[in-house]
Amino acid sequence: MAADPTVLFCVGATKAGTSWLFRFLQSHPQCHVRSIKELHYFDALDLDERDWHRTYLQGQRRQAAEQITDAKPARREKIARELADHDDLIALHRSEPEDIAGYLRYLKKGRTAERVVADVTPAYSLLSAQRLDKMTSIARHVRFIYIMRDPVARLWSHIRMNAARRARFPGEVQGRANRIFWRYGRGKHPGIRARGEYRAALERVTSALKPTQLLVLFYEELFTQAAVNLICEFLGIENRQADLRVRVNTGPPATMNDKQRQHARDWLADQYDYVQDTLDSVPDAWRANMAGAMS
Repeated sequence: MAADPTVLFCVGATKAGTSWLFRFLQSHPQCHVRSIKELHYFDALDLDERDWHRTYLQGQRRQAAEQITDAKPARREKIARELADHDDLIALHRSEPEDIAGYLRYLKKGRTAERVVADVTPAYSLLSAQRLDKMTSIARHVRFIYIMRDPVARLWSHIRMNAARRARFPGEVQGRANRIFWRYGRGKHPGIRARGEYRAALERVTSALKPTQLLVLFYEELFTQAAVNLICEFLGIENRQADLRVRVNTGPPATMNDKQRQHARDWLADQYDYVQDTLDSVPDAWRANMAGAMS
């Protein structure tokens, strides 16, 4: 029987390359990753949102099922796997709370000898240190990855994503993004704000995890073979060439103007300062925005 796998949690940040990482892990022969990226198991428990997630998953399943009849054979096979994964995840969200054995069965179902199973849920960056600490003990080997993106770029990408979800047609995205941006500046949209609170997230994960359990990366350095090799070494899997040209979930086009950029730099200055002070070095794009915030 294959040895128990390492359990990987990618806990964010939102709009910082987690979808690309998910695709890479799926493509790696030593990783067993099911078709649903964000499982939301632990945040649904803590926030009492399991009913909401079941309803959402059921809607996603219906949409997938509608596509299977007219799909080509290869696509039909992929959709069939997605439907099975949705059924299993819906059942998991319906099971008894804290069914960790059931959660691990979900992660490992269909696994043969792969060394890693994964749950890529950026919302886990908002979990309490107590919950993160519990997650470290669900298996013999548990690892966490947290990816940070330049705060201004991450903010605008998140705003564009939300604007696109609300837009009735593409031409609305820019105007909606602008409105969301200024509302954010007035203290609205706490969800967007919380996902960019690197200080709070890093303090929680570093207090709950051992240094050997956590890998912190920068989005700006993620799409390099050196970063991919670092991830593979961290997970104990063989180095593998990654497709570094592809970006996943890049979002619709919308332009941040110079006035908005300056405001965003000022709003997020404390995040730049904390990461710089904590990690000693940040990418060039971060330093450029830090200089702009101080001017």
